[in-house]
Amino acid sequence: MKTKLLPEALLAFESLARLGSFTAAAQEMSCAKSHVSQLISQLELELSSVLLLRSTRRISLTESGQTLLIHAQALRELLGQVRLDIEDTQQHIEGELFISTTPSMAQYVIGPLMAQFAKLQPKLNIRVDANNRIQDPILEGIDFCIRSGTVGDERLVGRLAGHSLEKLYASPHYLQQAPQLHSPADLTLHDILINDEYQTTRQWQTQSAGAKFTVDLQPVLCSNNNPTLAMSAVAGHGIALLPDIVGESYCRLGLLQAVLPQWYEKPTPIYLVYPQRSAMPKKYRAFIDFILPELKARLSSSAAD
Repeated sequence: MKTKLLPEALLAFESLARLGSFTAAAQEMSCAKSHVSQLISQLELELSSVLLLRSTRRISLTESGQTLLIHAQALRELLGQVRLDIEDTQQHIEGELFISTTPSMAQYVIGPLMAQFAKLQPKLNIRVDANNRIQDPILEGIDFCIRSGTVGDERLVGRLAGHSLEKLYASPHYLQQAPQLHSPADLTLHDILINDEYQTTRQWQTQSAGAKFTVDLQPVLCSNNNPTLAMSAVAGHGIALLPDIVGESYCRLGLLQAVLPQWYEKPTPIYLVYPQRSAMPKKYRAFIDFILPELKARLSSSAAD
């Protein structure tokens, strides 16, 4: 059974015919001269034909070699065109861009930023997938994930964008009629709205400038959905413990205000996560260059901020 001709052997033959010596061909291919000689011998064996006539001064092609050279040149040109086509594709910022993040990040940060990025790059088709499930970008075909916690996978790159801090927020109306708040200890006198993560311990491990204080919570509402807690606080039903990216969004609208703003809980790192890639298309580089500064401007730079 005949075997397929190796592209490397055809390229070695073309280099040898063009450059006229085994030494020059080996230098162009970044290999040993003996390897070029071996590739030519394999090629002659596969084709059952003498391709080269060797002398002490020069190399000449046989009739079979002249015929093969046409095909070898076509192969080199084809591979060169493939490289140019791929590089050209990578230089155009277009195509699909699939991003995954948490519902809170999607609603309060990533969604508006992607609408802004879409105006800058109108040829991109951007999709933002919002869920709390940790996704595998390699298996699920996701270009970038923006997630909290740790990366924990050597196949992935994790770029730290900042930290999310859990803080307290309440509506101006609630605070006008509620007991005064001077320290975290005063929270026991208030209606508390908390995430389900605190449902088991019902404690808030708060800190400020190195000081720490544990608050025993008596929640009137628990939910795994931060917008639900935020809207309950807006409606005046209590003090909500929220990620600052959520709470500050409502503060800018005048619907909530920070409570004991110097105290915070649970500094959580936020990462831009994506698969390791040997080549980075321009649309990915453009996204990274856009999103990292924007996230850093919206997130705390460290847990101590």
